[in-house]
Amino acid sequence: MDSEVMREKLKQLWSDPANWKSGIFYNCKADPRVIVPKRFGIGWTINFARASAFPVLILSGAFIALPLVLLALHGYAGTWIWWIALANLVVIVSLACWHFASPTRYKK
Repeated sequence: MDSEVMREKLKQLWSDPANWKSGIFYNCKADPRVIVPKRFGIGWTINFARASAFPVLILSGAFIALPLVLLALHGYAGTWIWWIALANLVVIVSLACWHFASPTRYKK
């Protein structure tokens, strides 16, 4: 399947209201992506039809929380170091979501 056709297919699946539960939870088995753009606003959400959805959700939360907790335990909570670490972690997770949600990654 051509990559342009695949992008259109993914966009069609994502746009289908039947794949959105309560308007905010994406659930589409035909979509191979685990991370997809949000329907409204900016950001990403999880495709809960994928088996790896919950591990991705837990790991991304742990990736942000663990370093911040460790810094807090060492007395750096609320300091500039803590805020810089938080900003860097958010940027890293955002870039990873952007990369994994891109329909150009799926070419088959």
